[in-house]
Amino acid sequence: MSFLEDYSKDLPMTSLGRKKIRSTLLFLLALVITAFLISFLFSLRPAPPRESILSDVDDFPREHIWFNSSEPLSIYNQLRRHVVIVFFCRMSTLSDVQHFTMLQEIQTEFKEQPFVVVIALETFETSIDELESIIIDWGIDFPLIVDNRGIVSNRFNVSSYPSLLVLDSQARVSARFYNGWEQADLKGIVEDLLHLEGAMRSPPSQIFRSDSGSFIPNSLRVES
Repeated sequence: MSFLEDYSKDLPMTSLGRKKIRSTLLFLLALVITAFLISFLFSLRPAPPRESILSDVDDFPREHIWFNSSEPLSIYNQLRRHVVIVFFCRMSTLSDVQHFTMLQEIQTEFKEQPFVVVIALETFETSIDELESIIIDWGIDFPLIVDNRGIVSNRFNVSSYPSLLVLDSQARVSARFYNGWEQADLKGIVEDLLHLEGAMRSPPSQIFRSDSGSFIPNSLRVES
Protein backbone atom coordinates (compact mmCIF):
# COMPACT_ATOMS: atom_id res chain seq x y z
CA MET A 1 0.00 0.00 0.00
CA SER A 2 2.77 2.37 0.83
CA PHE A 3 4.35 1.61 -2.53
CA LEU A 4 1.22 2.69 -4.33
CA GLU A 5 1.05 5.87 -2.29
CA ASP A 6 4.65 6.80 -3.13
CA TYR A 7 4.11 6.15 -6.83
CA SER A 8 0.99 8.26 -6.90
CA LYS A 9 2.98 11.16 -5.47
CA ASP A 10 5.67 10.88 -8.19
CA LEU A 11 3.19 10.58 -11.07
CA PRO A 12 2.11 14.25 -11.15
CA MET A 13 5.77 15.36 -11.14
CA THR A 14 6.55 13.03 -14.06
CA SER A 15 3.67 14.46 -16.08
CA LEU A 16 4.82 17.99 -15.32
CA GLY A 17 8.35 17.12 -16.44
CA ARG A 18 7.07 15.76 -19.71
CA LYS A 19 5.07 18.92 -20.28
CA LYS A 20 8.16 21.04 -19.65
CA ILE A 21 10.25 19.00 -22.10
CA ARG A 22 7.48 19.20 -24.72
CA SER A 23 7.20 22.97 -24.25
CA THR A 24 10.97 23.40 -24.53
CA LEU A 25 11.09 21.39 -27.75
CA LEU A 26 8.23 23.39 -29.24
CA PHE A 27 9.95 26.64 -28.30
CA LEU A 28 13.21 25.55 -29.92
CA LEU A 29 11.35 24.42 -33.03
CA ALA A 30 9.63 27.79 -33.21
CA LEU A 31 13.02 29.55 -32.97
CA VAL A 32 14.43 27.42 -35.81
CA ILE A 33 11.41 28.14 -38.02
CA THR A 34 11.59 31.86 -37.25
CA ALA A 35 15.30 32.02 -38.06
CA PHE A 36 14.68 30.18 -41.33
CA LEU A 37 11.89 32.57 -42.30
CA ILE A 38 14.02 35.63 -41.49
CA SER A 39 16.95 34.34 -43.54
CA PHE A 40 14.59 33.55 -46.40
CA LEU A 41 13.08 37.04 -46.35
CA PHE A 42 16.55 38.64 -46.33
CA SER A 43 17.55 36.52 -49.32
CA LEU A 44 14.69 38.06 -51.28
CA ARG A 45 16.18 41.58 -50.97
CA PRO A 46 18.07 42.92 -53.99
CA ALA A 47 21.83 42.54 -53.86
CA PRO A 48 23.65 45.62 -52.49
CA PRO A 49 25.45 47.79 -55.05
CA ARG A 50 29.02 46.82 -55.85
CA GLU A 51 31.56 48.72 -53.82
CA SER A 52 34.07 50.89 -55.63
CA ILE A 53 36.92 49.63 -53.47
CA LEU A 54 39.46 47.65 -55.50
CA SER A 55 37.70 48.57 -58.73
CA ASP A 56 39.52 49.62 -61.85
CA VAL A 57 39.27 53.21 -63.06
CA ASP A 58 39.56 54.89 -66.41
CA ASP A 59 42.56 56.96 -67.42
CA PHE A 60 43.13 60.71 -67.55
CA PRO A 61 41.85 62.23 -70.83
CA ARG A 62 44.55 63.50 -73.15
CA GLU A 63 42.99 66.70 -74.49
CA HIS A 64 43.13 68.57 -71.19
CA ILE A 65 45.39 71.25 -69.76
CA TRP A 66 48.16 70.04 -67.45
CA PHE A 67 50.29 72.14 -65.15
CA ASN A 68 53.55 70.93 -63.56
CA SER A 69 53.75 68.34 -66.31
CA SER A 70 54.98 68.99 -69.83
CA GLU A 71 52.92 66.07 -71.19
CA PRO A 72 49.53 64.50 -70.46
CA LEU A 73 49.92 61.82 -67.83
CA SER A 74 48.52 58.31 -67.84
CA ILE A 75 48.16 55.96 -64.88
CA TYR A 76 48.90 53.12 -67.30
CA ASN A 77 52.00 54.76 -68.82
CA GLN A 78 54.12 57.25 -66.87
CA LEU A 79 52.41 56.34 -63.58
CA ARG A 80 52.39 52.61 -64.22
CA ARG A 81 53.12 50.58 -61.06
CA HIS A 82 52.93 53.72 -58.95
CA VAL A 83 50.70 54.34 -55.94
CA VAL A 84 48.70 57.42 -56.93
CA ILE A 85 46.57 59.84 -54.93
CA VAL A 86 44.08 61.78 -57.06
CA PHE A 87 42.65 64.78 -55.23
CA PHE A 88 39.54 66.37 -56.78
CA CYS A 89 38.92 69.93 -55.67
CA ARG A 90 37.73 73.37 -56.75
CA MET A 91 40.26 75.48 -54.85
CA SER A 92 37.42 77.63 -53.57
CA THR A 93 37.98 77.50 -49.80
CA LEU A 94 40.90 78.08 -47.49
CA SER A 95 40.63 74.50 -46.26
CA ASP A 96 42.03 73.44 -49.64
CA VAL A 97 45.30 75.08 -48.62
CA GLN A 98 45.48 72.80 -45.59
CA HIS A 99 44.71 69.83 -47.83
CA PHE A 100 47.57 70.69 -50.17
CA THR A 101 49.90 71.08 -47.20
CA MET A 102 49.01 67.61 -45.91
CA LEU A 103 49.43 66.08 -49.36
CA GLN A 104 52.80 67.81 -49.72
CA GLU A 105 53.97 66.25 -46.47
CA ILE A 106 53.02 62.80 -47.72
CA GLN A 107 54.65 63.43 -51.09
CA THR A 108 57.86 64.52 -49.35
CA GLU A 109 57.89 61.47 -47.07
CA PHE A 110 57.66 59.07 -50.01
CA LYS A 111 59.61 61.11 -52.56
CA GLU A 112 62.03 58.22 -53.22
CA GLN A 113 59.17 55.76 -53.73
CA PRO A 114 56.91 55.15 -56.76
CA PHE A 115 54.26 57.47 -55.37
CA VAL A 116 52.56 60.47 -57.00
CA VAL A 117 49.92 63.02 -56.03
CA VAL A 118 47.78 64.36 -58.88
CA ILE A 119 45.34 67.27 -58.52
CA ALA A 120 42.17 67.35 -60.60
CA LEU A 121 40.89 70.94 -60.56
CA GLU A 122 37.21 71.31 -61.38
CA THR A 123 36.71 74.81 -62.78
CA PHE A 124 34.94 76.70 -65.54
CA GLU A 125 37.93 79.02 -65.96
CA THR A 126 39.50 78.53 -69.40
CA SER A 127 42.05 81.35 -69.40
CA ILE A 128 45.44 79.66 -69.33
CA ASP A 129 47.12 82.74 -67.86
CA GLU A 130 44.53 82.99 -65.11
CA LEU A 131 44.85 79.29 -64.28
CA GLU A 132 48.63 79.52 -64.23
CA SER A 133 48.43 82.48 -61.87
CA ILE A 134 46.17 80.49 -59.52
CA ILE A 135 48.62 77.57 -59.48
CA ILE A 136 51.51 79.91 -58.62
CA ASP A 137 49.54 81.82 -55.96
CA TRP A 138 48.52 78.62 -54.22
CA GLY A 139 52.04 77.23 -54.42
CA ILE A 140 50.99 73.96 -56.02
CA ASP A 141 53.79 71.85 -57.46
CA PHE A 142 51.83 68.62 -57.97
CA PRO A 143 50.87 67.60 -61.50
CA LEU A 144 47.48 69.24 -62.03
CA ILE A 145 44.89 68.49 -64.68
CA VAL A 146 42.18 71.06 -65.40
CA ASP A 147 38.77 69.40 -65.39
CA ASN A 148 36.71 72.18 -66.96
CA ARG A 149 34.19 69.81 -68.59
CA GLY A 150 33.74 67.21 -65.87
CA ILE A 151 35.28 64.44 -67.97
CA VAL A 152 37.98 63.59 -65.41
CA SER A 153 35.53 63.31 -62.52
CA ASN A 154 33.22 61.12 -64.61
CA ARG A 155 36.04 58.76 -65.51
CA PHE A 156 36.91 58.33 -61.84
CA ASN A 157 33.27 58.21 -60.63
CA VAL A 158 33.56 61.38 -58.55
CA SER A 159 30.45 63.48 -57.98
CA SER A 160 31.31 65.70 -55.00
CA TYR A 161 34.17 67.99 -53.99
CA PRO A 162 36.56 67.61 -52.38
CA SER A 163 37.11 63.91 -53.04
CA LEU A 164 40.25 61.85 -52.72
CA LEU A 165 41.12 58.52 -54.30
CA VAL A 166 44.08 56.27 -53.53
CA LEU A 167 45.04 53.99 -56.40
CA ASP A 168 47.28 50.98 -55.90
CA SER A 169 50.05 50.04 -58.33
CA GLN A 170 47.52 48.19 -60.50
CA ALA A 171 45.35 51.29 -60.97
CA ARG A 172 42.65 50.02 -58.62
CA VAL A 173 40.83 52.19 -56.10
CA SER A 174 42.07 51.07 -52.68
CA ALA A 175 40.51 53.94 -50.74
CA ARG A 176 37.92 56.56 -51.56
CA PHE A 177 37.13 59.58 -49.38
CA TYR A 178 34.43 62.17 -50.00
CA ASN A 179 35.15 64.06 -46.82
CA GLY A 180 37.00 63.62 -43.58
CA TRP A 181 40.08 62.09 -45.14
CA GLU A 182 42.17 64.45 -43.02
CA GLN A 183 41.39 62.22 -40.03
CA ALA A 184 42.28 59.02 -41.92
CA ASP A 185 45.71 57.41 -41.76
CA LEU A 186 46.52 58.34 -45.34
CA LYS A 187 50.24 57.85 -44.84
CA GLY A 188 49.60 54.37 -43.48
CA ILE A 189 47.46 53.48 -46.50
CA VAL A 190 50.14 54.65 -48.93
CA GLU A 191 52.89 52.89 -46.99
CA ASP A 192 50.96 49.60 -46.95
CA LEU A 193 50.34 49.78 -50.70
CA LEU A 194 54.01 50.53 -51.39
CA HIS A 195 55.10 47.60 -49.23
CA LEU A 196 52.62 45.35 -51.00
CA GLU A 197 53.91 46.41 -54.40
CA GLY A 198 57.52 45.89 -53.32
CA ALA A 199 56.75 42.40 -52.05
CA MET A 200 54.91 41.36 -55.19
CA ARG A 201 57.24 42.60 -57.89
CA SER A 202 60.23 44.80 -58.61
CA PRO A 203 59.69 48.58 -58.59
CA PRO A 204 59.11 50.44 -61.87
CA SER A 205 62.15 51.00 -64.03
CA GLN A 206 61.77 54.76 -63.62
CA ILE A 207 60.08 56.64 -60.79
CA PHE A 208 57.96 59.53 -62.06
CA ARG A 209 59.17 63.03 -61.30
CA SER A 210 56.97 66.04 -62.05
CA ASP A 211 58.46 69.02 -63.88
CA SER A 212 57.64 72.71 -63.96
CA GLY A 213 56.30 72.66 -67.51
CA SER A 214 52.74 72.67 -68.76
CA PHE A 215 50.77 70.97 -71.50
CA ILE A 216 48.23 72.86 -73.60
CA PRO A 217 46.16 70.81 -76.09
CA ASN A 218 46.50 71.85 -79.71
CA SER A 219 42.77 72.63 -79.89
CA LEU A 220 43.18 75.30 -77.22
CA ARG A 221 46.31 76.68 -78.85
CA VAL A 222 44.39 77.14 -82.09
CA GLU A 223 41.51 78.83 -80.31
CA SER A 224 43.84 81.26 -78.61
